Amino acid sequence: MTTLQGPAIPRRRLGAELRRLREDAGFSLDQAATALECSTSKISRLETGKGLPKQRDVRDLLRLYGKTAEQELERLLRWARDGAREGWWQEYTKGLGSAEPFMLDGVDKLVALESDASSIKAFAQPCIFGLLQTPSYARAVLSSALPSHGPEEIDLLVELRVRRQKVLSRAEVPVSLHVVFDEGALRRVVGGAEIMIQQFEHLIAMGRRSNVALQVLPFSAGFTRASAGAFMVISFAESVDQDVVYVESQAGSAYLEGDFGVETYARTFDDVSGRALGSLETEEWLISAERSFLTGIDDVGPV
Repeated sequence: MTTLQGPAIPRRRLGAELRRLREDAGFSLDQAATALECSTSKISRLETGKGLPKQRDVRDLLRLYGKTAEQELERLLRWARDGAREGWWQEYTKGLGSAEPFMLDGVDKLVALESDASSIKAFAQPCIFGLLQTPSYARAVLSSALPSHGPEEIDLLVELRVRRQKVLSRAEVPVSLHVVFDEGALRRVVGGAEIMIQQFEHLIAMGRRSNVALQVLPFSAGFTRASAGAFMVISFAESVDQDVVYVESQAGSAYLEGDFGVETYARTFDDVSGRALGSLETEEWLISAERSFLTGIDDVGPV
């Protein structure tokens, strides 16, 4: 069975440790690169978890930094092995061309982080959060957002999105998910009434899971700090793995890993969560929204 875990966490752990060892040994990036006869960008990419780690490079760096203890060497080499393996999602994204690069920018990293996450907090707009989309809803969103992609590519991306959702139901500690929906994301009709009915049924069912919490931020809440756009705060089980913020925009995705950026978005999420409907009120809202599509009468009303 293919694991849903990915190489993101071991790469980040390896990179953070290599940077710590380099700084402790008193080497600059340029000095380390000169000693290994490679570019500074190669060392930098390894330290930021973006480069593909090779055991030979790790051995050479540890030798340069004066770290030859067998236990420490084996630990870092294990991270290098785990970080070098291919993520399960790459079979879906390899070879995907795009006339809209902002839509696929960083998708590999996002899926890798989701796969290794212990908890995700998300503010969803202008559409329903990806990990909670039905296949039909996802197909309608992707077809509209990626008009240059053919049906086969869209099918691959829908399949990828559905498989990403398995992190919510995996046997080995499913991801804890807390989503606050901007009301507009739920009111926007995507794909027609039948697709919306199925989507609301799915949201109601998912909201009843013990590891999923859903809230609606009503229009009546007014302008909030989160009104600028969708974002995710991704956390991990091990304290050594820093939280990551994923911010989505038309210009491309951005990842924030520093304390200031992460804390800013964490506070923003707490703010919108505190102003949103509670779990029971949210379920009632979703049931009313589904009913409005079934009857053709909008009885959700202002909140």
